Amino acid sequence: MLYEGRPIASALVLSHEQQRIQLAEAVPEAADSAVVAGDACYDRLRASLPWRPAYRRALGADGRTLLVVSSTWWTDSVLGRAPQLFAELLAEFPADEFRIAAILHPNIWYGHGSSEVHRMLAPHERSGLVVVPPEFGWRAALIAADYVLGDHGSVTTYGAALGKPTLLAAFPESEVAPGSIVDMVGRTAPRLSGGEPVRPRLDDAARTAGKFGAINELVTSCPDEAADRLRRLCYEMLRLPEPATEPPVPPDDLTGLPARPWSWRPTAAYAQAEVLADGSLRVRRFAAEMLHAGESPADSHLVVTANHPGRRLRGIADVVVLTEDWPDVEQCLAEALAGRPGARVAAAVAGDSCLVRTSTGETVRITAARPGSCDPACFASAVHGWLAAGNRLGELAQQTAVNGVPVTVSYVVADRYRNGT
Repeated sequence: MLYEGRPIASALVLSHEQQRIQLAEAVPEAADSAVVAGDACYDRLRASLPWRPAYRRALGADGRTLLVVSSTWWTDSVLGRAPQLFAELLAEFPADEFRIAAILHPNIWYGHGSSEVHRMLAPHERSGLVVVPPEFGWRAALIAADYVLGDHGSVTTYGAALGKPTLLAAFPESEVAPGSIVDMVGRTAPRLSGGEPVRPRLDDAARTAGKFGAINELVTSCPDEAADRLRRLCYEMLRLPEPATEPPVPPDDLTGLPARPWSWRPTAAYAQAEVLADGSLRVRRFAAEMLHAGESPADSHLVVTANHPGRRLRGIADVVVLTEDWPDVEQCLAEALAGRPGARVAAAVAGDSCLVRTSTGETVRITAARPGSCDPACFASAVHGWLAAGNRLGELAQQTAVNGVPVTVSYVVADRYRNGT
């Protein structure tokens, strides 16, 4: 901070009055250059809070629990200490009950390159992981989160300051300044041991979230004022008159969040389908690529998309799902079944509907009553479970529910089913 006993910076911007006190104690020569201007990033988070429902819809988290995993960079980060964590989370949490999103420090992206990051995480993205780009979307994902799992990085601290139930998968005390706000997060949030299941610890995180009030108060001593104070400081240093207009602090839009829903869905999943006492169906799916051989859930069947890159998984699928806009979808379904003698069901998703054809040639269309309320690929597994329970397809009620979502079942007799119509 000093050169020949004098401050290097004309103005040293701080976010909290407490930091001014600490600076005066540690480097008194620099105390006069300190300016408490607040935290512009935290102000932007606060401005974006009303957009939480829109962020959750974009992330496919409506009716689901969103777990955001944040990793800073270098060896003591989440990725540095537990590179297998994303695979473990995707294997542990049912895909239709949880969404997992990753926020990675920009140095990870720029150190390895964007293409290499996506190459390393390609199986995880196929299994449902949402990877938020470094430029945009991380604040939106953090606001949308139900839980945060992180380390000593700033994103984890912002999550705790927002009151999010927070768990720590890595936290190197030697890298954290004692008494700092990050140190407070480390002393408050529960910590995971390597390899332990995460789901049982979510309740611990929820109980601890109420203790984060002090962390919120230490982020900034002048909330919602950073834009005003920083602009005023800059114009004073430039010796220019400050504009009369209000400095903008816009909420984050949906930039950086998934542009289409298919990116959330596992392209290969083990599905458990159960017929409930009232005739409705329940489906639970687990990412197949994240499970080792022999770890498939009991009484499950394998669902694989037709464009999945894994030849072995495609070859042994019990249910094949077409995800593109096919010109003659019924013929494509028939060919998909003919090319896979072991498959019992083939399906094509279109919007909130799923056209399902059985190996015996029967076809139904199942449509969700509420748009976006359910992944229609689940309907193919629901039909598979219905048949596996010894029922005939014609016995499936025209009005039923899948995973609690009301659906309509239409029995198809026409030759064509084009573009979801």
